[in-house]
Amino acid sequence: MTTVTDPPGRPRARDAGRAVEPTRTGIADARDGVRIAFDVYGTGATTIVLLPSAPIIHARQWKGQIRYLSRHHRVVAYDGRGNGRSDRPVDPAAYADEWFTSDIATVMDATQTDRAVLVGLCSDAVWRAVLLAVAEPQRVDGIVAFAVGVPLLTPPNPWRVEWSFEDELPTDEGWAKLNRHYWRRDYPGFAQFWFEQTASEPHSTKLIEDCVTWALDGSAEAMLSDADAPSSLDLAAVEATCRTVACPMLLVHGTKDHCQPLSRAKRLSELTGAPLVVVEGADHMIPGRHPVLANLLIRDFVRSLQEGVS
Repeated sequence: MTTVTDPPGRPRARDAGRAVEPTRTGIADARDGVRIAFDVYGTGATTIVLLPSAPIIHARQWKGQIRYLSRHHRVVAYDGRGNGRSDRPVDPAAYADEWFTSDIATVMDATQTDRAVLVGLCSDAVWRAVLLAVAEPQRVDGIVAFAVGVPLLTPPNPWRVEWSFEDELPTDEGWAKLNRHYWRRDYPGFAQFWFEQTASEPHSTKLIEDCVTWALDGSAEAMLSDADAPSSLDLAAVEATCRTVACPMLLVHGTKDHCQPLSRAKRLSELTGAPLVVVEGADHMIPGRHPVLANLLIRDFVRSLQEGVS
């Protein structure tokens, strides 16, 4: 496997000034040799693992949650492969679902976490949380899924498939930026466009600025490798997997999500019986744009699990 040779644990951009410092920081070695950087915060009977939306951004996406949640619980956050302080493979095979899913278990093992509540956003995290809950149900107490991104459940938002990702295009305006050739020419331009679209609510300037900075802690090469990752998914298999999830789930989705259609959250709710919280007017980045709401939803979900075993 070819990997960009940044040293493990390299500083992320704007990593200073965190509201709370980790009680432990380390590097976990994935089964394929990729090094995954993690942080542990707080203590408590319940561990919450915050899953990164890698490789586009890293664990700092949860900065609005870590301080609050770690007051009451043990919180584990990590940079996914391809971004932040973790290794950046450039082999598409390194970005297959099996490796992202295995990384969750790898980080849990490295942090001595037998079982946890998994919290994620979009397909980069939500789908892999579902896969781990099916493969190792004894390790997953529950899942909180923001901006539900389970692939194939319903058609994508039409603007995401308006232009070819593969072909050279006659324009790079608008959603034509969702194109491999444009990523190679101007990855910062893509990052700026992407987060302006997916954090489109008023007064989101700081969130957009942060997300672009975190995206630039990754690379176009990692993103392209992720886009080229092998996959044999089909709708029947995805639905069968979702039906198999046995742990409690909470789904949270905005009505103005520019990345994932609300219909996917509704379909996952139908398949799993999980409650769905629909946030009127919210776009994709709910934990960053509505941190208080996200924190309270996670808090109440964890409380419901604790009450269920008391």
